[in-house]
Amino acid sequence: MKRINDAINQHFSDFTKNQRVLSQFILSYCDKAAFMTSAEIAAASGVSQSTVVRFAWALGYKTFTAFHDALQNEVKYRITALEKFELLNSDEVSDASVFEGLAQADTLNIKKTVAVNSVDGLKNVCTRLQFASKIYIYGQGPCSCGAVYLGSYLRTLLGNVCVVNQTGEDPLSAIATIGGNDLLFCISLPRHTEQTLTLLSYAQAQEACIVTVSEGPDSDTAAWADVNLSAECGDYGVGGSIAPLLTLLNTLVCLIVRSDEKAERRLRLVDELSRYQRKGNGK
Repeated sequence: MKRINDAINQHFSDFTKNQRVLSQFILSYCDKAAFMTSAEIAAASGVSQSTVVRFAWALGYKTFTAFHDALQNEVKYRITALEKFELLNSDEVSDASVFEGLAQADTLNIKKTVAVNSVDGLKNVCTRLQFASKIYIYGQGPCSCGAVYLGSYLRTLLGNVCVVNQTGEDPLSAIATIGGNDLLFCISLPRHTEQTLTLLSYAQAQEACIVTVSEGPDSDTAAWADVNLSAECGDYGVGGSIAPLLTLLNTLVCLIVRSDEKAERRLRLVDELSRYQRKGNGK
């Protein structure tokens, strides 16, 4: 809360009476305010919605959205999933605003993810996947759904895939035979576990190529990577959003199909087999 706190202290003497009331609410309930709309902040603090907007301007933000994003960044990754739920479960936050807020957050975070990843960087990852002898895919915690999603397509397109989460083994045991011609694709968002970091350390020791998907290039996992992709999953909701992550992974799949004729043929073959099977079942 340091940056917004400093901005409030800097401008406090210039605030109107209502803006000072609002500033005290923001300072006292920053975690809650980060998950509220401008109307909800206004109602909870006892000021008008226009005061909330003008307050954002007074702090130097061009829009309330910019201020709200900064407020969320102040508490990002600092609170637990349970604490996030308790904030959303507040009497001041309606069910409708939770739904709307999640949809808006997903849209914004997808746009941010597009902005921080270059097409050349994505193509680089695709090339590494295409030329790897074997691909090991691991997703930490909720990111395991991303690992399964990517693995299901890469098995079809490239055929040399092991989804670590589906082996039933300890992750380190599952990649025990990884070598210098192989690739570890690791998806992990805060908070990164020791198990994930150990997995990356082992893969690096075996001279395997490492691709990570994390919250950014300065993350604990990106430090181990040959290439890092960033997924801006935010912290709105119980565990943040996986929509930007799935968009990123889906883009990799599409780029592989676009650039690899063999992968495209395999995809067409699977589609033909599926239609044949439906025909055989009388569908």
